[in-house]
Amino acid sequence: MRRRDFLKVIVLLPFVRAGPRTEMRVKGCSVREDRLYRVEPYRGLFQWVKDEGGGVYSVGMMSVLAALSYPLYSIKIKPVGTVLEFDENLAVVEAGKKIATFPTPISGEVVEVNDQVVKNPEIVNRRPYSSWIAKLRATRPEEIRNLKRADEIVSEVEKFIVEEEVDCSIVKE
Repeated sequence: MRRRDFLKVIVLLPFVRAGPRTEMRVKGCSVREDRLYRVEPYRGLFQWVKDEGGGVYSVGMMSVLAALSYPLYSIKIKPVGTVLEFDENLAVVEAGKKIATFPTPISGEVVEVNDQVVKNPEIVNRRPYSSWIAKLRATRPEEIRNLKRADEIVSEVEKFIVEEEVDCSIVKE
């Protein structure tokens, strides 16, 4: 290899990725690119939705909400078989001295509840993207179009993090 070619490789190496990017970092908080999002900063609502196939979607908290809700003491999720309309209460979350509802980002029937987060809710604070809350079978699949891709929410999430001084240092993913 000629010296000039070698230098090009060394200079360009930091810009070469090992594989496809899977997340964006926003002021220390992560936003996964393999999900869709419902972001309503005025409500403090930051949810992700992941297509699991067959019309089923897992639902969880974004890292910014996991950091805001630290420490989580309990999550009470609607039971399997419950049919919910968009924005109805999917779960009740107790964090610190606050009790809040966790509305559903899509209409659907609860087909699975994550018993791990019910038994050990603080795992959502540390690993919000692998700690889904519930899985829903969409009853109105067209509502998925109302959710946003990661790149569409980054500036809104960043603005909220700065304004509210959110610290995502406890969140591992």
